[in-house]
Amino acid sequence: MQKYTSVPPAKQFTWLLSPLLFFVCWINTAAYAAVSPIPLLVEQCLSYRFPDKLFNDASDSDTLAVKLERDFLGFFNINDRIKYYRQFPLSYADRERLLQCQLFLADELALFFKSTQFQSIRFKLAESDNPAVQALSMRINRIAKSNESPKYKAQLHTAQAAFKQGVSSQSLSLNFTNDKCKLPQNIDATKANDFNDTLASYLIKQTDQQCRKQVWQAYQARASIKNKSSLDLIKGLRQQQANLDGFNDFVSEQLAEQWLSKPEAVAQFLRGQTQAISIAPWDLGLVLSKAKATSVEPVLAEQWIMQVATELQAFGITVTQINQKLYRAYLDRRLLGDIYITYANRVAVKPIRQQVVGQQFGQAELILKPELNSYQQQSAAINSIAKVITQFASGQPFYLYNTIGDTQDTAQIDTLWLQQYLKNQLLPELKSDSREAIVLQYAKQLQVFRAKVALNTYLASDSSLRFDLNRAFTQAFSAHWDNIKDAPYTFSAIVYEGPLYYQKIWQQALANYIYQSTKDCQNQKLVFDYLVVNESSNSIANILRLLLDEPLTHDSLIKRTQHAFNHQDQHPRRCTILRK
Repeated sequence: MQKYTSVPPAKQFTWLLSPLLFFVCWINTAAYAAVSPIPLLVEQCLSYRFPDKLFNDASDSDTLAVKLERDFLGFFNINDRIKYYRQFPLSYADRERLLQCQLFLADELALFFKSTQFQSIRFKLAESDNPAVQALSMRINRIAKSNESPKYKAQLHTAQAAFKQGVSSQSLSLNFTNDKCKLPQNIDATKANDFNDTLASYLIKQTDQQCRKQVWQAYQARASIKNKSSLDLIKGLRQQQANLDGFNDFVSEQLAEQWLSKPEAVAQFLRGQTQAISIAPWDLGLVLSKAKATSVEPVLAEQWIMQVATELQAFGITVTQINQKLYRAYLDRRLLGDIYITYANRVAVKPIRQQVVGQQFGQAELILKPELNSYQQQSAAINSIAKVITQFASGQPFYLYNTIGDTQDTAQIDTLWLQQYLKNQLLPELKSDSREAIVLQYAKQLQVFRAKVALNTYLASDSSLRFDLNRAFTQAFSAHWDNIKDAPYTFSAIVYEGPLYYQKIWQQALANYIYQSTKDCQNQKLVFDYLVVNESSNSIANILRLLLDEPLTHDSLIKRTQHAFNHQDQHPRRCTILRK
């Protein structure tokens, strides 16, 4: 970084809730209506207690599971409602109330997991031959096994928050002492701040590639000094915990319960997903400014919802409009849940209540722009609707089964598959030189590179699996990052997801492989039933065998996701599920 360019640090419920609460919530989805529902929610939260006795010696494991679900459902609903309200701008008093409630629920759950009653429940559930109860038992054991101390959690969360704050600012302030990298309109050397805007704005306006590179690198380095101590503390805490649990490093511990259960498998997958796109990060803005956007017909949000609903009929899904702000979803005439529509200048989905078969139907808020004018907006709306449908359609009588996957790195495959299916039906195919295709290609390679950075960060220092990050960056972007040591400080997910950062890329690749393998099948409802509904409580391994009609090892599946139906190495498409 030359001396004339500097970037200083940037500026910085339950299902038994009263009808009155629901009425207030649904008439106005803003969290802070005329009469805030939060005090009532917090009152119910702080009065919640886990049941003293869930079963007697005569209870069989299946009966116990049903009792456990009924008693736990109130806890889960309160927790979900808190998460929902915390997304809104709230008064200081309400934020404190919700935080107090979250801490209370966490303490109550921790005490329950340490109780002798819970130990009896675990052993009882393990006796079941019912696949759904077995899966429930596995999920309960997974969330109960954490032995992190309160001090550990406090240190970790404090360091994570500090790290996130250090990389969160998007503002950019540049001071130049040399005219070379000033923008044309800012030649006046008397100005203290020659540029005060976003990084993207500067990179698009600056025609000199070397200046773009220098400024981009300076921006990436803005938090490295500030955040080094936070990341070092997090790494030390993670390594210490991994050693206490009997693992060589935090990567090995995190992967032990994943589909890709070994560091070697993740490294193999990431190497296979690396592709040269020959676009340096500092050149992306200029490349996009010259590329053409994919043209789509503008459509009103209401019309787009119904177009998506028409495609969902292939799976037995029916979406009925109750009024302008309420839609109701059914699966084979079984009520799944309600979708509340809010119009804003963005597209998003906010889960409110999880659907649980035989216990409660789902609720979600879908936020849409009133008119969807671009490919990106229509694609984002599809993504959000698909999230709601997969949340609602899971066919299990247990909350934890419907909300926690077999593994973290396979939990979203059903949603990603449905998103890809719907986009293929409703959106035009992207040309390779289109703006949207370039963004997707670049975003994937950035994710692959960051996954390598995250893996390196938490691997043992003497591990032979560590990537050469200089080489990895050059392989993907055909450019050199002078200060590659700044890479771990550029994204906050490294302290939250850690070595599991690969999971989004992996699940997208696996969902794409499933889609490509089954898209020519006439019976798409069977694919949906296996992958999304899964009423038979199949594990992800069994689901893949049902869909692909062959046992798959980690190694073979990684290779198939790498070469999924490209022109050079195409696996044969066989619609084996038609024979089922």
